[in-house]
Amino acid sequence: MNNLKNNIDHYMKLKGIKMYSHLLANIARELGIKGQDAYEFANREKSNFSKMLKGERPLKYEYIIPLEKIFGISLARLSDEGAYKLPVEKENVPFNKGFRYYAYLDDAQLYKSEFDLLLAEDGKSIITRTDEFGKTFLDYVVEYHSVNGVRYLHECYGIKLRWYYNQFEFNKDKGITWINFENSIGFARLVASMNDVELFNDIYDSYNMFYACGYYDVGSCIFANNEFLELVLDNEGIFKSVFEEKPYVFELSNFGKRKKQVEAKTYQSINPIINSCLNYALNHLDKYKQQAITMLKFGINYNRKKASTIDYDNCYVCNELGALKSFKDADLYELIVLANAEIETKDAEIESLISQLPRFKKI
Repeated sequence: MNNLKNNIDHYMKLKGIKMYSHLLANIARELGIKGQDAYEFANREKSNFSKMLKGERPLKYEYIIPLEKIFGISLARLSDEGAYKLPVEKENVPFNKGFRYYAYLDDAQLYKSEFDLLLAEDGKSIITRTDEFGKTFLDYVVEYHSVNGVRYLHECYGIKLRWYYNQFEFNKDKGITWINFENSIGFARLVASMNDVELFNDIYDSYNMFYACGYYDVGSCIFANNEFLELVLDNEGIFKSVFEEKPYVFELSNFGKRKKQVEAKTYQSINPIINSCLNYALNHLDKYKQQAITMLKFGINYNRKKASTIDYDNCYVCNELGALKSFKDADLYELIVLANAEIETKDAEIESLISQLPRFKKI
């Protein structure tokens, strides 16, 4: 922590800030404290701040962004000048600002002109790196509600949630990078709040989950998470998109020492999350009865259409997601609307609709 004190003293001198009380007054203004209140804040916090710099107390988290803005440098660099470095190339310019600064500022142009060049010590992107608080750029995107950060990650890194773990895939320049992100629900809420249905569905790609695995792991998959299902049911635009039947190209890569050709197949399907949403709604009719009715009415017509296009006697439902497979055609992978038979709603209207759902044989 002495490094932090020495570096803060150094940058205070460069900025012409003579006393800690003056620095604290600047911090107060960055926190939205104005006028005389800023000086009262400085006097009140001076003793605590001095102890923080001496390592006798932890640095208050709310001081981080103000300090970074005042000095134009990340806290990581304030603590250690060698925290980040760029490869030695002509076009590179040294940037001193940490990635929390960019999430806080959320400037679309700065993401592409500056942040995109900010690298970790090994020369790789810091997207998957953690700071001194164990947080990634994604954590700060959620914390500061950085909608431009979401668009940047989508446009430049192709961010997608993959497989049945809460892993995000980034595909940029040299292959794929993975990150385990604990706050995937917080990130999903942020993406949903942007009211960009196409963006939301591209990042939270339940089609990939369905065609890659054919099931959801309830313990680790966000598509089986109750909060995520409520988010879909509560958002009018996202909920409507569940019914859209569209082509989906699924690519199955072959990994190993020898690279093989990527296999791709195009499927025509509604959103595979529909049955998880339906069964959650059936279990919570007090809140989602109308959504349940909408899904059941849709399912009656949709299932009838599917039944007319397949060899009914040789097809069977293979899991709770409504995956429909064929004994004769291994490539056939359809989806039907499926209400969980174990759910007792005791609602006459709902039970009537459930009884009208065309049924398929189960394996």
